Amino acid sequence: MLARTAMSSFSDAHELVEIPIIAANLHRLMLSGQSQIWAVLHQGDSDQRLAYSLAATFLGRMCLSGEIAKLSKAQWELVQRAIKFYRQVAPVIKHGTSRCFGELGESWRNPKGWQAIVRTSTDEYFALIVIHTFANAPGQIEIPLPKSPWKIAGQFSADGTGKAIFSGSTLRVETGSDFRGQVFRLRHAA
Repeated sequence: MLARTAMSSFSDAHELVEIPIIAANLHRLMLSGQSQIWAVLHQGDSDQRLAYSLAATFLGRMCLSGEIAKLSKAQWELVQRAIKFYRQVAPVIKHGTSRCFGELGESWRNPKGWQAIVRTSTDEYFALIVIHTFANAPGQIEIPLPKSPWKIAGQFSADGTGKAIFSGSTLRVETGSDFRGQVFRLRHAA
């Protein structure tokens, strides 16, 4: 059935913390460019929650809903940063291959640990890394990368920064806290 539609909504779980887990697991079943990932945004959301929801949209086709008209100027600026960055990485989302990494607990409904999706462009020149932490997340995670060396060409998070360093063919990222979303755009350095 998915072959008959240009896009399909990935799930009905639009406001739950397991959104990135469901969206990542759908990479095996449907094209990322076909999968509508909804970020339901609320005026009462913290910047960290907004970024968590927005980062999940980088796992497919970005869709926004909720109280968008009620967001503060600062909240809307965060959303605009996400949209601008999304446009830069859209080709990798549409035409790429995904690898999943992480350490999840036993329950998707009450997730623990972390998840990282590494999506590499077809020419292997760019990579997109979408990271989500859940309850009891480690302070630092290590993500294996294909074909090093890489350099960071852009990033999105609640505060606009993310501490990450390369160690050979591994990216070490400071997670910051539980239930945080971060996105990195890498460019091949060679």
